[in-house]
Amino acid sequence: MRSYDIIVLGSGGAGLVAALAAVDQGLSVGVFEKSHLIGGTTAISGGGIWIPNNHVMAASGFADDEGDAKIYLDRLTLGETSSELLLAFLKNGPEMLRFIEGRSDLRFFSVDRPDYHPGWAGAKTGRSVEPLPFEPSMDPLLFQKLRYSTLRQPVTSTEAKKGISVDIVTDRQGRNVRTQGAGLVAGLAQACAQAGVDFHVSMPATDLSFEGRRCVGIETAKGAISASIGVILATGGFEWNQDMVAAFLPGFTSAATTPPGNDGDGLRFGLEAGAAVANMTEAWWTAAYHIPGEQLDGMPLTRNIVRDLALPGSILVNSKGERFVNEATSYNDLGMAFNIFDPGSFSYLNRPAWLIFDHAFKTRYTVASVPPTEAAPNWMHSEPSLAELADKLSISAQGLRNTVARFNEDALEGRDRAFQRGEDAHGLYYGDPTVVPNACLGPINEGPFYAVEILPGNNGTKGGLRTTAHGQVMRCDGTVIAGLYACGNVATSIFGKGYPGHGGTLGPILAASYATGVNLRSSGEGDPDSGRSRPCRRPEGAHE
Repeated sequence: MRSYDIIVLGSGGAGLVAALAAVDQGLSVGVFEKSHLIGGTTAISGGGIWIPNNHVMAASGFADDEGDAKIYLDRLTLGETSSELLLAFLKNGPEMLRFIEGRSDLRFFSVDRPDYHPGWAGAKTGRSVEPLPFEPSMDPLLFQKLRYSTLRQPVTSTEAKKGISVDIVTDRQGRNVRTQGAGLVAGLAQACAQAGVDFHVSMPATDLSFEGRRCVGIETAKGAISASIGVILATGGFEWNQDMVAAFLPGFTSAATTPPGNDGDGLRFGLEAGAAVANMTEAWWTAAYHIPGEQLDGMPLTRNIVRDLALPGSILVNSKGERFVNEATSYNDLGMAFNIFDPGSFSYLNRPAWLIFDHAFKTRYTVASVPPTEAAPNWMHSEPSLAELADKLSISAQGLRNTVARFNEDALEGRDRAFQRGEDAHGLYYGDPTVVPNACLGPINEGPFYAVEILPGNNGTKGGLRTTAHGQVMRCDGTVIAGLYACGNVATSIFGKGYPGHGGTLGPILAASYATGVNLRSSGEGDPDSGRSRPCRRPEGAHE
């Protein structure tokens, strides 16, 4: 097998952008994917990209500036991320979007959606962009290797919210049109292939190769493959590796909504090479649910649940039958509520949790993927009264009755006294605008009553290898590991605990991947660790 200037491990959004940026510098690039499909977590995602002060939002009439974005991010990150990294993101993000539009057939639109903390200083509307529907024109063999979500129709998030003609959906399906994350992956993969990037699927790396302390390639089952400049780790998080989850997320165990395969391979490679890590106790939290029997790549399939929680006429309760969070807040912030530990009871208070709603809600909205016209499946619990439902769920009947009574009073007034649900622009985004006086509040009073178990979930882990602004993997002493780069969920998220807005995962990931790819030549020059010695699997001086 041929050697390359750059080897990229992983084919999600991070790997594809890094590969496209690298090949644009005149470098030979090979992308190695351990799955049989290209696209990773990005391909099944909503495909939103949160980038402040970008040209797409400006063209749509949304005003922004770097200063406001920095104020917003300083609060979001609690002062735990350096100004250097935040400013690098604010510079590289807009450049990355222009680069993708200039080097691919992808085009973006600005989503008319507020940041997730609209009341904070520096918050704006329109910072989230998303791919327009993308019709591929690539080699059919490559197209067949692209991952996509079987749970999403070929529509944009805006079209899904407002509604779209069945005829348009059918036409797009006939033309293999891809949207959201699948569209982003299709456009990037097509651009990479046209630029000369080689794709290798079902080919995991078993190790990194080193000469001295410099990474010079990878080991595979088919032999060693060299990389004259280095290796970019874009292998995703570690949410499917139970040993790593137990080690780094103790007590916070949650169901992964990502494709199986994010086993922490790149994290392990980096740790074995002596890399520093950070933010390891954080993930992209979410509320989730599981339909018995559903699988993805042979593993249980867990789905996100978002809008169902914000619509008027549903509440989320714990075993006391009590609400514990603003159900219309961002899914990352809501997900953190599952991790609240009570010393008194020595337990996680909000596990398990239940989405409670009534017959009027069930027959008006799609709930947990069940359309209003379909009967409740057996995993959607139903009883004639709240007390009987509580008994079935083994939760406090009195607590549930009291909670629903208070919620119904608030719904009539349009004011959630407990959690202020539906009282900011973000909460109202997923509400029902036909319901007044609050699009997120409605009574729960028409039997039968229903419940769906809601799980603590995650859309990937947030902790990983520490990197420079150019993606170089760092040691604990601040020096870099020559020839080794990381981007995506294998690297530390610059947002720490926070989530700024729609696309808050992909925005910084793609910006960092772009910065990594365009700076490979300069970041690899003049490194004191670049001296040659005999090949070895581990860098000399690294811990075994």
